[in-house]
Amino acid sequence: MCDSKRDIGQKAPRAFRLSRRADIDKVFADGATARDSLAIMIGRPNGLGRSRFGVGVSRRHGNAVARNRVKRLCREAMRLSRPELPVGWDIMLLPKAGAKLSLSALRQAVVSLGRRLVDRAQAGGGPRGRRR
Repeated sequence: MCDSKRDIGQKAPRAFRLSRRADIDKVFADGATARDSLAIMIGRPNGLGRSRFGVGVSRRHGNAVARNRVKRLCREAMRLSRPELPVGWDIMLLPKAGAKLSLSALRQAVVSLGRRLVDRAQAGGGPRGRRR
């Protein structure tokens, strides 16, 4: 429950979510990659006036409760960092299993990975290829 009216409506709008399977597959197939010790970010330009974000968490993170906590942390980090991220991109964030995740560390990682992602794509990093 929300303690104040200020907390209501803080969820990222639907337009900023990457939820269709076809769009996610395009990101994995054609996207550039940036990685650090906490997460891997994969992204590609989407031709829209806004960026859309998705989170992928594997079973290596633990049971459903643990995975959902990781997803919530990642979504919140991306929501709070949205003004500092590139505009017009589809971005998937894949947190690494075993990494000590905190909101502040994830926020810093998301911003730095977003910058590196754009730099790589503009430098001709190209598609990352198929996943194995």
